Amino acid sequence: MHALGICNLSCISVRKEPSHRSEMVTQLIYGESYNVISESQEWLHIKCEFDNYSGYIPSNQFKEFIYENTPLLFSGDFAWDEINNFIPKGAYIYNKETLVDIENDELLDFNLIKFSENQIRENIFNQSTSMINTPYLWGGRTNWGIDCSGFTQIIYKVCGINIPRDASQQQQIGKIINNEDSKIGDLAFFCNENGLITHTGIVLENNTIIHCSGFVKVDILNPDGIYCHLSNTKTHHLHSIKKIIT
Repeated sequence: MHALGICNLSCISVRKEPSHRSEMVTQLIYGESYNVISESQEWLHIKCEFDNYSGYIPSNQFKEFIYENTPLLFSGDFAWDEINNFIPKGAYIYNKETLVDIENDELLDFNLIKFSENQIRENIFNQSTSMINTPYLWGGRTNWGIDCSGFTQIIYKVCGINIPRDASQQQQIGKIINNEDSKIGDLAFFCNENGLITHTGIVLENNTIIHCSGFVKVDILNPDGIYCHLSNTKTHHLHSIKKIIT
């Protein structure tokens, strides 16, 4: 049984069950490593090392993890490598010599970089707004398609903060704050009629929020929830706002 693998493609779909017809629950993105829990002839049951999310990937997409160095993190919008892989935001780069036309300031080493809280909030604003109009994709974590919690997770990742994969998991961390005390970069969570967390987004300034609902966009954030900036109709009911940045 293979012990440790790496995503050496742009992304790999991770499915709920070992079938191509099964729901995609998340994605591995370029450079992320994973542990193989079990394997069959065509499928691997894996757990992503970044967020401990598990599911199934095709066994023919396995690539053994061979690196000993600490990776850099790609914070740009798109890049590509010499074997034609597109590199999404948030990818881990173990060998930058394989990349084509990459800007050095897009490769971050968080062992050397220490941002202040204000710098992190500014980075979250810049990174999140750079993904406006990215289409919604259930289970997605890339610029080609992303879901609400994948969006918040990747934006926080490229700003040096690791958070869980699902909105309900993200809501369990951080400190609850009042709406009037929230700042750019805080996370807002929304619930259904049963009180279950079903949505998340990133607080911006002037009572606005950036979130992925249909696509990544900026809407109005009122004390009771999200209102569409075009129709002014309420779309999501506010559950809580959390400060994650310390």
